Amino acid sequence: MKPSLLLITGLIFFTGSFAQPSRSLQNLHDYLLTNKPRGLDTTLNYVNYLPNGNINYLYPLFQLFREENKFKKLLPDNNYYEELSEAISFTQDYGSALYYQDITYTTPVDEVAKRQIAKILSGYKNLQHVDARRYISFAARNTQVIMINEAHNKPLHRAFVVTLLDDLYKKGYRYLAMEMLNNYTNHDLEKLTPLTGHYCAEPVAGELIRTALSIGYHLVSYEDTMALMHSPSQRDSIQAQNIYKVIEADSTARILVLAGNAHIAEKNLTAEYIPMAMTFKKISGIDPLTIDQTDMTEESNFGYGKYFYDSYVQQFSLSSPSIALADDQPINVTGSTLYDLVVIHPRTTYRDARPVWLSLGGRRQPLYVKSPNKSTFLVQAYYQLESFGAKPPQVIPADQTYIPSKNGNYLLYLKRGKYILIFRDIEYKILNTQHIEVN
Repeated sequence: MKPSLLLITGLIFFTGSFAQPSRSLQNLHDYLLTNKPRGLDTTLNYVNYLPNGNINYLYPLFQLFREENKFKKLLPDNNYYEELSEAISFTQDYGSALYYQDITYTTPVDEVAKRQIAKILSGYKNLQHVDARRYISFAARNTQVIMINEAHNKPLHRAFVVTLLDDLYKKGYRYLAMEMLNNYTNHDLEKLTPLTGHYCAEPVAGELIRTALSIGYHLVSYEDTMALMHSPSQRDSIQAQNIYKVIEADSTARILVLAGNAHIAEKNLTAEYIPMAMTFKKISGIDPLTIDQTDMTEESNFGYGKYFYDSYVQQFSLSSPSIALADDQPINVTGSTLYDLVVIHPRTTYRDARPVWLSLGGRRQPLYVKSPNKSTFLVQAYYQLESFGAKPPQVIPADQTYIPSKNGNYLLYLKRGKYILIFRDIEYKILNTQHIEVN
């Protein structure tokens, strides 16, 4: 029997950050205070996404919530909350991921800094804001390598990269190099599997990889496989050399690089740290177009950045990812000179607590799914063609959510196609499976 799929009507729209985690996440937290999920290994001293070799999107939360004190000692200096925010982002509960990132900002922005920010913003009287996707597509004509960054706990950044792929491919870009890709010999870069890379199991990252492969991109893994034994500069140097190997093999190759945070900075962040982009420019002679997404996104990277972003979007009303122009030239509104371009993301608009950017630029449509079981906690949609007779734990879902709407249905974002829906309880046990087709 097929579940009920309902077109979006009468939705609750919300724009902004959540002041607390989602009710579903709070329920999971409270449940774990008094219940030990079956199969939870309390001897582990690391966060595990693959218990028994199968992907389990709730298992890291089982560990971090139930064994909070242990992991706070193992992950000091706010690393616990960073790890928690990242683990929540894998579940697609974006608002809660932002909430826990905000907890890491323990130093308040003082009045002097607030006055400085107000002074900077008061000078921006004649700024223009243009569509970031179109501007990047235009700028791509004059460069061979584009480097764009992401924050690992913000799938929004990967969703934006999805919207760039078609235009860049038309302009000759054939390689997508990503830090998140597994660079060991057992990697799988021809299709999306658990061996493609750790962050690739985050569903929006999975859609980014599927989309790139379907368009015709070649995936390039470039991470330093000995990173834990190297200094940050050594790691970035090896990353740069691995990317440059594509140019050495094909001098006309055009490459889109997706990296984490400041790896794409074009200047030293400290005297000791030389970012990957700087090394790449030195060894290749190619000046990459570097694009930052992390500073001017909700919660930014640190407390000052968060306050700057909040003040900026209050002054300037933005409805789509934008580039700021002054006298027809792109500027970094924060004053930083680390990157060529800065994408300013608007505050997220939510439908029933789910970001509307999960539509991936219109590639997916929002649909409601009705659960056949009152004990359902998590709903996952897997591509039917990717199952290959294997168990769903070995496959990355197209989308998933544990946040029901007010009437108890679950909002998913899906492309046209056939899916297997998995309904799980709060301990990740499968309750029901159903087949659907989205037209």
